[in-house]
Amino acid sequence: MALLGFGLLVVMHELGHMIAAKRSGIRVREFWVGMGPKLLSHRWGETEYCLCLLPIGGACVLEGENGEENPQPGSFVLASRPRRFLVLVAGVAMNLLVGFAILFALTLGQEQWIAPRIASFYDGFTHEGENGLMIGDRILSIDGYTVLLSSDVSRGLARGADDGTFDITVRRNGETVTIKDLEMRADVNLGDGRMGYGLSLSVEPLNLSTRLYFAGATAVSDVRMVWNSLVDLVTGQIGVDMLSGPVGVTSVLADTAASSMPAFWELVAFISINLAVMNLLPIPGLDGGRILLLLVEAIRRKPLDPKFENYINALGLCALFALMIYITGNDFFRMLQ
Repeated sequence: MALLGFGLLVVMHELGHMIAAKRSGIRVREFWVGMGPKLLSHRWGETEYCLCLLPIGGACVLEGENGEENPQPGSFVLASRPRRFLVLVAGVAMNLLVGFAILFALTLGQEQWIAPRIASFYDGFTHEGENGLMIGDRILSIDGYTVLLSSDVSRGLARGADDGTFDITVRRNGETVTIKDLEMRADVNLGDGRMGYGLSLSVEPLNLSTRLYFAGATAVSDVRMVWNSLVDLVTGQIGVDMLSGPVGVTSVLADTAASSMPAFWELVAFISINLAVMNLLPIPGLDGGRILLLLVEAIRRKPLDPKFENYINALGLCALFALMIYITGNDFFRMLQ
């Protein structure tokens, strides 16, 4: 189940490339479901569709995508720059769409959601009133951290927990109100020995509009979480040894599927969105890297040397493979521990 879930996301990414390529008049030579030795293959039109042994991914092979010196009609390099951009970004768009669709489908099994709106305060909360927070306030941001979901309230409070003061923006009676330097600490007894800030959020019914909002807001929140993790990685707040590759991700998916199928599909949606963000990074070999080269071509107003482009992409792929080998080794080491 875990392998199929991970493989499905890669296949959907490649399907996005294929649909955009065919709509753009670019020839798709092969489309693989899975990797490794071919089990079945069949040609429909110009494309050979292959089912492969290992259910861990897929591939979409375009005519002339590697910049051949004598491109044939229907070649990727002969397509206009807008069409090539559309093909490159289509895989990312498909992963985002799949993530959103899964999140929306998960809401169909729920009747209620917790909105980032204050329903009441616990005994001991001392900041209620015109100059503080009020029942019915819809929390919009905490210290500049945009609040889309109830989970963002705890994240926003945790980010500013060092000094215990917060700038909180709320929607109150149709107006936007900002409470400056509100002093709050996680010293309110929530019961069962738990301590917190003393806010109780509203449980509200789900309808079509709120289901769409919840799915969209969760997708945006996932994108923000991935981006923040990348920033932490670049700035050294987290190390490369904390990253997980396909082995680690599949292991987590398997454990999650064994405990809860809704949680499994929620994780699949997060990974799909994660793949979209990662593929947009301007790294040679990834879609983002190829989009960057396309932008350079547009600025120069003439095509790049195919040999130079292939060299850059090959160099990026070698670096990514080396990183993947290192991460996979860490995955196996953690599993052995």
